[in-house]
Amino acid sequence: MKKWTTREVRDGASVSPDSINVELHAQQSAITTLDREQLATDFVDENRLQNYALHRVWHSPRYPAGDGEQQLQAADADTAGRAWLAVNAYNSPGAWFSADYGNPPISLDGFKGGNLFVEWSGNAYVFPPFAATGDLPYPKNPKYLSFRIVINGLVVAERRGVSTHEHFRIFAAQNFPPGPLTMELQLQVTGVGPNDPLEDVNSDDPPLGHVYGLKYLVVGRFR
Repeated sequence: MKKWTTREVRDGASVSPDSINVELHAQQSAITTLDREQLATDFVDENRLQNYALHRVWHSPRYPAGDGEQQLQAADADTAGRAWLAVNAYNSPGAWFSADYGNPPISLDGFKGGNLFVEWSGNAYVFPPFAATGDLPYPKNPKYLSFRIVINGLVVAERRGVSTHEHFRIFAAQNFPPGPLTMELQLQVTGVGPNDPLEDVNSDDPPLGHVYGLKYLVVGRFR
């Protein structure tokens, strides 16, 4: 490491009284501006670095874990048995709702402030009969299953989503101050239109939209 010393010579060949401070400041600046590439090999290892000093990861490969990674929208009594926990025309809230319906948001404890990367993926299905109405006098009313990620009440990512049966992936990065964070993975399905099939021949409610195989990954990179 190189070091520079600055001395200002005054009249009479005497040095400035502040020269020692200048030298000290120059040394401090050289040390504090080192990047990680200039550190000695293996300087940052498990013995010197505390847990979560630079980053922290929250993830779930099976979300929600207790229900086969399906959304937990409460099914009404007439939901068709083969419809899983799908949203139908009657139990859809008509607005955004959590994929883990009825349970608290995901807690991201220990966030120290910095950049937060979040990714949510899974499979989504929209029942084909809802993609178009049955009679020609009515306009087609395609349905979309939309997704968004909300952290501490802030929407960080939103996507219109799928209209048939597809895999989806939504991700974003956002800076947040230090402190505990909460995250919600939310869904919204297009509302029913005129002459949509609300019941089958057995008076059961057919599924409108459904998600499964959900997983999420969150990486906090601290300052």
